[in-house]
Amino acid sequence: MLKIINTILTVILITAASCSSSEDNGNFKFGKGMFRYKMSDSTGKALVDGIITVKTNVNGEITGTLLVTKNYVTDFPGYFSMSNEFSGNINSAEKKVFINTNPRIADSNVFWNMDLLSNSVAGEWRYSVFRGNTTTGKVKISKY
Repeated sequence: MLKIINTILTVILITAASCSSSEDNGNFKFGKGMFRYKMSDSTGKALVDGIITVKTNVNGEITGTLLVTKNYVTDFPGYFSMSNEFSGNINSAEKKVFINTNPRIADSNVFWNMDLLSNSVAGEWRYSVFRGNTTTGKVKISKY
């Protein structure tokens, strides 16, 4: 009887372990492909949801498109500076990702500085201008 109970418990444990999502076990890879992104203010209040598509990845240099799918707030500093194209880089050794949300301009631009995590890419966005204050918030990229 004890053998049967142990067998049943083993089957239950193996089944439960195999049901965990791939986001939970670190299978997330950031590179070419489509991903979801979310920008929020410094307090965590949602600003924008969207889709980021990495079209090229050559030696860590990336380019692609940004698509806003939901606006929660459209008047935050930097929103109108962002374009639908981006450039950036992935530094796998340092586990860092940098994205310039409008590579055609240098002033009045939004930059994403993020860390590569096991199930996402997350960090800070910064609206930067040559003169004046900068505004910051949070940004997260996850599986599509």
